[in-house]
Amino acid sequence: MIPPGLSIALVKGSLLAALLLSSLQPASAEYRLQAGDVVEISVAGIPELRQRVPVQLDGTIAFPLIGTLMAEGSPLSHIRSKIQSAVASKVFRLRTADGRELSRIIERDEVTATIVEYKPVFVSGDVARPGEQVFRPRMVVRQALASAGGLGPRANGTLFDAPNLRGEYVAVWLNLAREQARVWRIKTELGEKVDFDRKAIPPAPVPEATLTQILNLEVEYRITRLSDQERAKNYLQSSMKLADEQIAILSEQQQKEEQGLQADTLEVQKAREAFGRGDLPSPRVTEQRRAVLLSSTRYLQTTAQLMQVRRSRAEMARELEKIDDQHRMRLLAELQEAEVKLTAERVKLQITEEKLQLVGLRPPRSPDGSGKFDVTVFRRGVKGGDRLIVDSDSELQPGDVVEVALRSDPIQAGRQDH
Repeated sequence: MIPPGLSIALVKGSLLAALLLSSLQPASAEYRLQAGDVVEISVAGIPELRQRVPVQLDGTIAFPLIGTLMAEGSPLSHIRSKIQSAVASKVFRLRTADGRELSRIIERDEVTATIVEYKPVFVSGDVARPGEQVFRPRMVVRQALASAGGLGPRANGTLFDAPNLRGEYVAVWLNLAREQARVWRIKTELGEKVDFDRKAIPPAPVPEATLTQILNLEVEYRITRLSDQERAKNYLQSSMKLADEQIAILSEQQQKEEQGLQADTLEVQKAREAFGRGDLPSPRVTEQRRAVLLSSTRYLQTTAQLMQVRRSRAEMARELEKIDDQHRMRLLAELQEAEVKLTAERVKLQITEEKLQLVGLRPPRSPDGSGKFDVTVFRRGVKGGDRLIVDSDSELQPGDVVEVALRSDPIQAGRQDH
């Protein structure tokens, strides 16, 4: 159990330590009024005296019962005390609904003064909507940038021009990248060992993954085309091999048919000679003639079929020889078309960039690198100067001018001589 004397000593020590700690903690400075703030002064029970008074350029405010009062540079509590002291004990005449006039003495505690509008902050530089932004207590830089539409190119043109021109630039850039990738793919199909020239197009206004996807699609297309060409060649080669087998069989069959025809012809001659000697009746001669006719027909059919197979094989051989040449001719035509389109897209991109420059915009940047920016706050009355380098979570004060600057350099459209 703690002795009473020691307990009292501990309590006193704790209180002393708390007082010392509180004295070491910096007290937040009370906000001081400045021109552009709006103060609402009201008296309880007298709606006629409720009035919003702005702090004028000369730093003064005006109120019916007190006249003009210097307010700029003073804390609100000080101004409130002055107003209460000036209005207290004054007599205000009220007129009732039935026309009677009443007198009312204003008490000090009935008078209030609050700030209802602060001097706005101004955001300029690389934001979508530069200009005046409403100030809110505890407002930080991040909130001011959000109110200004977020990061974007420095815009002197209309809000309609900015998104449309930036969208046009991105669309033309994508077409340019696609045609550049197409030219690269065709050249590799033609047998050229070339790498995709990333410097041949301007820096990407889209994530790098988009360009990678375009290249991957071209590679997949090239693989599919070459695979289809190989399948066509394999089909012709297998068809030619089958035709060779058919030719071999038909040639052997033709040889046998020819031998049979010669044998049947010889038999007919013998039958005729026997019929002439009277050793063979005429029906037998007729049968021999029919046999010769049948053998001759089979021989002609086999010969015709053999010729047809040989002709088909020759055509397939010509197709096999032409398949590579035709593929190369198609690639050369596609390359010429792609080069023309590439030049046209490059010109379109240059024109779009010039449009952006005419309205004070810069070409859009890739989201991968658009998060780096510097924020400078210009503030009146800051000790040691009125220029502060801050971050996104820094608190602002009414009247601050926020300047935002993206760190990356403007994109310049790549140009290539052909």
